[in-house]
Amino acid sequence: MATANKSNLFSKLFRDIGKPGASIAPLTMLAMGILVVGLAAGSLLLHSRLDKLETELPFAKWGVESTNERLMSLEREVSQIRQDQSSAAAMIARLDNRLSAMAQPTSPQNNVLQITAVEAKSIREFLMKIDAFKPMVEAGHKVGDTIPEERLLDFSAILTQGVPKLKNTNYTIDQNGSIILVSENRIVAILDFVNVAR
Repeated sequence: MATANKSNLFSKLFRDIGKPGASIAPLTMLAMGILVVGLAAGSLLLHSRLDKLETELPFAKWGVESTNERLMSLEREVSQIRQDQSSAAAMIARLDNRLSAMAQPTSPQNNVLQITAVEAKSIREFLMKIDAFKPMVEAGHKVGDTIPEERLLDFSAILTQGVPKLKNTNYTIDQNGSIILVSENRIVAILDFVNVAR
């Protein structure tokens, strides 16, 4: 009903305005007033919404900046983790190299009995398996020194089969963990694994 009245009001307004010599009737003035009030209310509503958006905009910007800062912080952490992984990989490679070097005796040219790196590794692993790494003599011996017989141990027949050079030899362990090979109470080889690792 109200919509029909408004429609009649506007059609009367435009009908009266279009006639020659017609004046704007009070009803037309009322319609124009309603139209102006409607436009003003719409403008106020729009202005209110713009004010609200202007108030919320700094908060939205702050949220974006905060998110960007967190992303940058996470990127720095990921970069640091990658660097740490790279450092750890390099350290593992160095340790692997040192461990493989430990299997090789130092100064093989000074040894009367030449033991290869593979043989030295076999000897060390066998003695570790049978828990025969208890120091029996002080450190600092050289090839050619004598060792008292009571400080010597015999190699197992199993080991001498794998490393035939060890037949007719005994061994002892010094305080540094070096394996000292002895023949007729004289040192013929020193498998010094500790110094290689330094």
